[in-house]
Amino acid sequence: MTKTSPFAAVLVPLMIALACSGDGGAPAVEGPADLIVVGADIRTSDPDNPTAVALAVKDGRVLAVGSDRMVRALAGPSTEIVDARSATVLPGLIDGHTHISGGASLVNGVDLTGISDKATWLEMIARRSAELPEGEWLTGGRWDHTLSDGVLPTRADLDRVVPERPVVLSDIDGHSTWVNTKALELAGITRDSEVPPGGEIVLDPETGEPTGILLEGASGLVSRARPARDESRRRSDLRSTVSHVLSMGITSAHDMSGRIGLSDYLSMVEDGDLRLRVWYGVPAARSVEQAEEYATLRGEVARRVEAAGLADEWGPLLALGYFKAVIDGVLSTRTAVMLEPYSDAPEVAGVPFQSAEDLTNVVRLGNSRGFPVAIHAIGDGAVRMTLDAFEEGGSPTGLRNRIEHIEVVTPEDVDRFAELGVAASMQPNHGTGVIGKYITPRIGVEREPNAYVWGDMLRHGVHLVFGSDWATSPLSPLVQIADAVFRESPTGLLEGTWYPDNAVTFEEALHAYTQGGADMTAWADEIGSLTVGKWADFVILDGTLPRPLDRSIRERNVQATYVAGKKVYERP
Repeated sequence: MTKTSPFAAVLVPLMIALACSGDGGAPAVEGPADLIVVGADIRTSDPDNPTAVALAVKDGRVLAVGSDRMVRALAGPSTEIVDARSATVLPGLIDGHTHISGGASLVNGVDLTGISDKATWLEMIARRSAELPEGEWLTGGRWDHTLSDGVLPTRADLDRVVPERPVVLSDIDGHSTWVNTKALELAGITRDSEVPPGGEIVLDPETGEPTGILLEGASGLVSRARPARDESRRRSDLRSTVSHVLSMGITSAHDMSGRIGLSDYLSMVEDGDLRLRVWYGVPAARSVEQAEEYATLRGEVARRVEAAGLADEWGPLLALGYFKAVIDGVLSTRTAVMLEPYSDAPEVAGVPFQSAEDLTNVVRLGNSRGFPVAIHAIGDGAVRMTLDAFEEGGSPTGLRNRIEHIEVVTPEDVDRFAELGVAASMQPNHGTGVIGKYITPRIGVEREPNAYVWGDMLRHGVHLVFGSDWATSPLSPLVQIADAVFRESPTGLLEGTWYPDNAVTFEEALHAYTQGGADMTAWADEIGSLTVGKWADFVILDGTLPRPLDRSIRERNVQATYVAGKKVYERP
C-alpha cells in the first residue's frame, strides 16, 4: 500500500474540522477549486463520510466533500461548476476482474449479450459481417443458448448467413466457441484433429463431423489460425475498447491478459492518451527464470510510466501488479473441480489443470518476488486446492493473494479465506446468470446454498472484490451491483430472491466495486473513494438512485465519467 500523499495529510485534518462545524463558516481549505459539483446525491465509499451533496476538485484531487454551501465557498472566477440536479455521484468504479483486450472483439465485432432469439443472433451477425472489410474475421459473441431452446447452435446456422467469411464467436462463459465451416477449414479442424486435455471438438452423432462447437482448449485450434492483428490495428482496437470501458463509469480495471496487452497499454501511456487506471496481471510464472523476467519487466514498466511524465496530472495509470493462474474450468461444462461428483454426472468431478505441487510452486514463485497471485478456481474442490497452495506456498507481499470466481465453496473454506488473508474476487452476474438454469442439476439442492456466497464472505470478514469478468458477463457495474443486491434471475427463470442471505446491501456492493478493488493494488490510498486528497475519479449518473435501492438502477446510465477531475466521457 502506498503512503498517504502530503496533499491528503494536510487536507484530511482540515476537513475533519469542517465536518465538526457543520456547513457554517468559511471553509478551512484553500481554494479556488478547479471544479465543483453541487446539488448531487454523492455516495463516497468512505465510511467516515459516506454521503454528501457537493464536492470540489483542485489539481486533479478531491479538495472537499460536504454541503453545497461549504463547497460553493471554494469557487473562484475560473472554477467550473457542475449542477448535478440531484443525480447520484459515485466514486470511479473499479472492475476487479476483466479482460479488456479480449473485450475488443465485442466492441469491434458482434455482441449477443442477453439476446434469446437465435434468429436475431443471425440477423446481427449478418449485419455486422456486411460492415467488415473483405477477408476480416468476424469475432465477438456472448451467445447463450440456454436463454432460447437450450440447443447448441451449429456451423450450418452460421453458414446460411455468412458462408465466405470466417466467424468465431465465444459463448457467454468464454469456454465454448461457435464457428462456421470457413473457420474450421482455415484452421484445418476435422473430426480427427488432436485437442488439448479437457478440450473437445463436438461431433454430430449422425454424421460424425464437427458441429461447429469447440469446448475449452479446442477453441485454441481456431484462434491460432486467425491472422494476428498488426500493431497499429491492435492498439486502435484497444483505444476504442478503453473508451467503451470509461463510458460504463469504470475508471480503473484489473486487466488479466498477456504480455502483448501490457505493451499496448504502455504505448497508450507514452502517447499520453491512457485515461484508465490499469492494474495489470500476466500469466503466472512457471520457473525461477520466468519469475525473474517478470520482476525485471515490472521495473521496466514502472520506469517507462514515470518517464511519460503524466503522474502529476493524472496519477497512477499502469502497473504490472500480479500473476494470474487457472486451476479448473466451469460448472456449465462440468470442468470445474468439485469435492464430490456432479449431481447430474456421478462419474465426473472435474480434473485440475495442474497438480497441487505445481500450483503451490506458482504461488511461491510469485510471492517471493513481491507479486500477489490471483487463481481462477470455480468448483469447491479447486477453491480448497488453491487455499492449500496459499497456505503452503504463500508469503506476504504487502498485497493480498486472491481467488477468482469462487462459484461454489464450503462453509469451512469461507473461514479459511479470512484466516489466510485471501481476497474473494467474485462477479455477481455469474451468480444471477445461472439461476433457474444449470446450477441445480450440476450440484443439487444440498450444495446449492454454497454457491455464490457473497454475503457469507462479508459476514466472515473476507475481503470482497467485485468485477465483471467481461467479456463473459456484462461490463456495466450498475448491472453487476443490481445482481449483487437483488440476487434474482435477469431473465425471469426463477421468481424471487435466490438464497437471500447471500445478497448484499448497495453500500457493500459499491465498496466491493470501488475501495475493495483499490485495496488490492499499490494505489489503495490514492483511489477507491471520494476522500479528500485522493484522485478525483468519479461518475455522474443520469438520475438518482433511490434509498432503499430498487430495480430502477438497471435503467440508469452513466452521464459523465471523470478521471483526476477531468471529464473523459460524456453521454451523447
